Amino acid sequence: MNKKDEYNQIQAKAGKEQAVTSTSEYRELINRLTRHVQQAQNRAARAINSELVILYWTIGKEIIEQQEISGWGDDVIGKIAEDLKSSTGSTRGFSRRNLFYMKQFAQIYPNIQFVPAVLAQIGWTHLRILIDRYQENQTLFEWYALRASENGWSYRYLEGQIDLKLHERQGKAITNFSTSLEPDDQDSALEAVKDPYVFDFLELGKQYNERQLEQALLDDIQKFLLELGSGFAFYGRQKSLVVEGKEFFLDLIFYHHTLRRFIIIELKTGEFQPEFVGKMNFYLNAVDRYLCVEGDKESIGIILCTNAEHTFAEIALERILAPIAVSTWQGKSSENVPEELQELNDVKERLVEQVTRTRLEIEKRSNKKL
Repeated sequence: MNKKDEYNQIQAKAGKEQAVTSTSEYRELINRLTRHVQQAQNRAARAINSELVILYWTIGKEIIEQQEISGWGDDVIGKIAEDLKSSTGSTRGFSRRNLFYMKQFAQIYPNIQFVPAVLAQIGWTHLRILIDRYQENQTLFEWYALRASENGWSYRYLEGQIDLKLHERQGKAITNFSTSLEPDDQDSALEAVKDPYVFDFLELGKQYNERQLEQALLDDIQKFLLELGSGFAFYGRQKSLVVEGKEFFLDLIFYHHTLRRFIIIELKTGEFQPEFVGKMNFYLNAVDRYLCVEGDKESIGIILCTNAEHTFAEIALERILAPIAVSTWQGKSSENVPEELQELNDVKERLVEQVTRTRLEIEKRSNKKL
């Protein structure tokens, strides 16, 4: 075979491969195989976490019991750490500080049988954060552990949600769910909303409109979805619905896979007004009529405002049959910064300005001399 024939054969083969790889069947196969790999990786990670949790609990428990028997103080922990590193040949995980965390973990759960399975599904760094924050509050310890596991939070995101007191915000929106939803659906729907929503990732100027707010949220859709919570999948923005020849645009539409409902979010840059409810009620009825398919439950609306007077919202929601939540949102603002930190920021800005002016004056003098 000459070089030309060989080249033509290679090109023909490449063409066949391209034809195969461009088919939907091939893409679906790759997607299935990718899911298998990811599921196996997740199972392996959970198995490793589970063994690590048991190991660290066992070490902590052994140290506690030996200290009680021998009357040793905590000064011995440092020596135990050094000898463990030497005997195991591993320097990772056996620092003095980490051994103290193991002790604290075993103190929170004196019996390994009562360690919740969910703790094995998050990383040890997550557990250290929870030990620091909620060693004395086992309920919140497990509450945040469960949500970190369900939502796949990084340890930094877990810290952020603790700082933002998610447990005080989740389920706190003003709703009519108790009268508009079936009893079995009320708790899960209420858990899917919060008040306030904290969008501290937003980059907005002092003046902005609702469309700019919408764009800013979608510019960082990943953080937006994380703040909304698990189950939310983005469906569309400014969705057009035509009713009797008239076109209406919905700000944001999500589909909640757990609730099996569309979630309609209307963004407001001002305080709550009662007429917002009537508009949302219309949108929800239209979505249920034109977008929902068999198996979907009735849609839920969330009206997000910068401020919501509780009584106004409650009265506005009375006798409304569609499930609606009224909540507030917060962005990154100096109003949310402690006064002491804001003063430091002001001092920093003044110093930067002064240094800049001084540098410019020096440059001017130097230029004159030249």
